Amino acid sequence: MKQEYFVYQVSYFKPLLMRLENFGIDTERVIQKSEIRHFDLSNSQNYIPTTVVHDLFSSLRKNSETDTFVANFLNDFSLSELGSYGSCLAGFPTLNKAIAAFTKFNYLLQTNIQTDLKIHKNEAIFSFSFLDQHSKGGKISEYILLAIVCQLFNVYGGHNWYPIAVHIPNTVISDIEPLLPGGEYPIQYNQPEYRFVFSKSLLKYETYTNPLNPCIVPEYQEKNIIEVIENVISSYKYGCIPSLKTLASHFNTSESSMKRILKSKQAKFSDILGHILHDRAVNLLTTSDMNISLISEHLGYSDSPNFIRSFKKWTGFTPGKYRESMMLSH
Repeated sequence: MKQEYFVYQVSYFKPLLMRLENFGIDTERVIQKSEIRHFDLSNSQNYIPTTVVHDLFSSLRKNSETDTFVANFLNDFSLSELGSYGSCLAGFPTLNKAIAAFTKFNYLLQTNIQTDLKIHKNEAIFSFSFLDQHSKGGKISEYILLAIVCQLFNVYGGHNWYPIAVHIPNTVISDIEPLLPGGEYPIQYNQPEYRFVFSKSLLKYETYTNPLNPCIVPEYQEKNIIEVIENVISSYKYGCIPSLKTLASHFNTSESSMKRILKSKQAKFSDILGHILHDRAVNLLTTSDMNISLISEHLGYSDSPNFIRSFKKWTGFTPGKYRESMMLSH
């Protein structure tokens, strides 16, 4: 059975959290009651398992007084809120190039989506669907992506633009209506994917209102399972050391299945974790004046001797000797 390891980049859902905070919703209180509290949300480049994010969204929904809380907070969403990624999408001369970049590089934001662009006579069809299992929190995540896609079309088609037709997986439209383009067009419900049907001419229409973005488009590189796991473990806060059981639960799989996947890639959980802890230890030893006991605690070790043994295994030196050698070399 094929296991999928889906993640979101923090920059994907951070705009929603910031908007909720601005409207007086205590997102920090909800975060502290969910698994996501163990992750470093201050770094927008960090990656969180989709299951953890969906649980957070479900909790936020329960703490909201409105039935359409996502749509209410994202109806004036701007691509610039996604940082350099969003600015890059808004900086192409045509929608065609922007959609191509979105399709190619969306894995930077999330790994659980598939997209497609088809041309039929004078019509273009842009579609997207999700690869993971549906959940209430997952539905909220879908709405965030819907807001991103709608804003992409608004940037290149103008705010008065509207599609020829829209397909949505929903049975009702009330919860996402504020996110959809204005104007009159048919909407088909209960569809297997989201679809925007629009005039092919919009793809080639050159807009001169968007400055060419100075950011460099990232080199395309498909994420493999090992990289995904490394990204997730690296995104844990200092002091939080996930167990193999915890990591497996984040991906809706068992410890044995996780071990098999890692073994098939010639990797071990202990080696991946050790590499990350080694890098963090070196960083603290060379950039801070923390004593060894405090560094041990900061990394999440139960006591200093355990940390010292681990560090000596990684480098051949005790932490104290390593720090001394680094100071002498500089």
